[in-house]
Amino acid sequence: MLICRDVQEMLRFYVETLNFQIADRMDDVGLTGWAAIARDNFELMLASPSYIPAPSNAESVLNQVILYVDVTKLSKLREELVAKQYPVGAIENRFYGNREFELVDPEGHRIIFAENIDQKQEGS
Repeated sequence: MLICRDVQEMLRFYVETLNFQIADRMDDVGLTGWAAIARDNFELMLASPSYIPAPSNAESVLNQVILYVDVTKLSKLREELVAKQYPVGAIENRFYGNREFELVDPEGHRIIFAENIDQKQEGS
């Protein structure tokens, strides 16, 4: 669950830019609503700040989240985003056997998309 200042704006981003589908939504909860979205086998919830109690300042660093999403066809996904003119990082091979690229959504949530290099070579 990602806490978002404006769930409606983030919903547009995830649907229009990342091709998620809306599974459920409640536009009248919290300040800006709540939504459940999905793409392929990945599901995510977006929630207004008042829907979930805010952490204390002492906990805020520990509550930061980076979404790490395993995908297939990493290059194709990156090409889709570039075609929509959304800024994404370069694909990089990591020492732990994954190819990855990163993007930051409009509210600053970091998402790393990854594909296992060894499985890709086996499947090729």
